[in-house]
Amino acid sequence: MQFLDGNNGWTPEFLEYLEKTAKPSVKLKLTKETVRMTDSKVGGTPWLPPQSAWPRDEDGNDYLFVAQINWAQMPPLEGFPARGLTSFFVKQDDTFGLFDQSYRILHAEEAAQTEEIDPYRPENPDLYSPVLGGPYKLTGNLEKQYIPLVDRTSERVDLPSFDRDKTAYSKYWDLADSSGSRIGGYPYFAQEDPRPEGDWELLLQLDIEGDDQQYYVSWGDSGVGNFFIRREDLARLDFSNVYYTWDCL
Repeated sequence: MQFLDGNNGWTPEFLEYLEKTAKPSVKLKLTKETVRMTDSKVGGTPWLPPQSAWPRDEDGNDYLFVAQINWAQMPPLEGFPARGLTSFFVKQDDTFGLFDQSYRILHAEEAAQTEEIDPYRPENPDLYSPVLGGPYKLTGNLEKQYIPLVDRTSERVDLPSFDRDKTAYSKYWDLADSSGSRIGGYPYFAQEDPRPEGDWELLLQLDIEGDDQQYYVSWGDSGVGNFFIRREDLARLDFSNVYYTWDCL
């Protein structure tokens, strides 16, 4: 297949072929602004129902609160909740619970109506966490993704390779960039795709984030964190069998 035309633009043939890989994804943006307790956010303090306790490890230590999604504030995404509130926690250790899959995801189908503000707090230098200070408000925009080269299923698709067409290969990394924080769609990995076999949906990807003065999120050395869920579990709002991973450069 010819990928590029004489002007180094994508050929209509390739774009039509590529469309079969298209997936919707909600691209997330983190900002420093006023955040309510029940807003979508990264860091800060989660809103928990009265009957829900803060997750703790086997030694009684609090898990780290990572993010909270208020689904009513997100663009609609097929197969994902339209309402309710989902909070993500990971273990407080040297790997953020990676090696023993120590995470907790709490979901409330109804959240209280409150105007209570979750005040901003700077980074705690004594706390090792992927979230540095916060909370940071989360907003989302729906976008279309094409299959990225980091996705292991890309081997089944006729895509540019370095050996076949170096220019097309370089341009395709930009066209199908899956980095950034997002819900749904194709994930990004700093190393390689570690997912077990199966039909996994990207429940939440939290990439390195920040502004020109500070980082908001950093998993290790410029890493990215991912939470995956099977479609059937997502349909049942069963968050007990999520696959959690993060990697860095």
